[in-house]
Amino acid sequence: MAARKTARTKPAPPKCSACAGDGWVRETHTVGRGRKSRPAGEVEALCPTCLGSGTAAA
Repeated sequence: MAARKTARTKPAPPKCSACAGDGWVRETHTVGRGRKSRPAGEVEALCPTCLGSGTAAA
């Protein structure tokens, strides 16, 4: 039986600031919630889905 590659062989992509990687856009993700609170409107990283759809476009 051949060994299957696991998902751990590749480093995980950075989390999307707009949808947190699960496809649901977080409207309040930048407003002082969690340990890494950022100023409203500042986006650090976007996944291809959000970049393509323009979800977090200013």
